[in-house]
Order: sequence, then structure tokens, then C-alpha cells
Amino acid sequence: MPQAEKEFRLTGRHVFLMLAAFFGVIFAANILLVYQSNRSWTGKLPGNGYEASIKFNKEAAKARAMLAKGWKSTVVIEPDGRIAVSLVDRKGRPVTGLRAVATLGRPAGNREDFTVELQERKIGVYETTQELKTGGWRIETRFHRGPELVWRSEAEFIVKPE
Repeated sequence: MPQAEKEFRLTGRHVFLMLAAFFGVIFAANILLVYQSNRSWTGKLPGNGYEASIKFNKEAAKARAMLAKGWKSTVVIEPDGRIAVSLVDRKGRPVTGLRAVATLGRPAGNREDFTVELQERKIGVYETTQELKTGGWRIETRFHRGPELVWRSEAEFIVKPE
């Protein structure tokens, strides 16, 4: 005599095992994510917040003092591909006699970043002999008089193919 197929019946035991499997997967994923995040960054900040806020306030005061000078800097791409940064005071006169250091890089990453000292080839115009590849670039220029930082500027620009 052929055996009749037994009909499946959902019992409390089945429901318990399904819930245990579901929450077990969630629990395992959470443990993996917590482990990976702790391994990559501990969340601890160096120093203490009070000292960091004092440093921030000092830097903000320096930035306000720089802005109060009313100086303006402009990035110019020379026809031969060199980069020049001109610096003028509030009255439009060139600011001369400074040491200029520029950090150039791509806006989307830091793989091609490099730092170069700019030379004052014309009065108030600081240039680099470094030619840049085509595409988008960013420049941060710091102007020093002796050891003191007197001006800082940032700009983004595009070097077009010839």
C-alpha cells in the first residue's frame, strides 16, 4: 500500500528556529561591523577638548587678523603652463618680499599632492616652474615674512589641454 505524504505543519518549534536564525544573522553582522569599525578607528580624539578649543580660537583670531588686511590673491595660469599667484593689498598695490609656499593637488584626492616654493619673478607675483597635467587642481598658498605666516589663500582651477 502506498504511503500517503505527510502534510507539513508549522509548529512553535519551527517558528522559534526561524526567529533564532534571523536574529542570529543580524547579531553576527553587527558583531562584524563593530569589530571592523573599532579596528579602523577607535573614536578616541588626541588631547583634550579644552586645549583643542583654545587652539581653534587662536587660529580663528589669526584668520580674522589676516582678513582684516584686505589683501587679495589671484591664481593665474601662464600661457606656458606655469602657475602664478599674485598678491595685492587693500589699495591694489602688489605685496612683495614674502616667501611663498604652495601645496598643489587634485580636488578629489591627495595622491598627486606636492609642495613647492614659489619664486617672486615679478613684483607681487609668485610663480612656480612646475608644469601641471590637464584637469582640475587646488592650490593652498602660504605667504611668510620671516617665520610669521602673514597670508594664506586657497583656490581651485582647471588646466586645459593645449
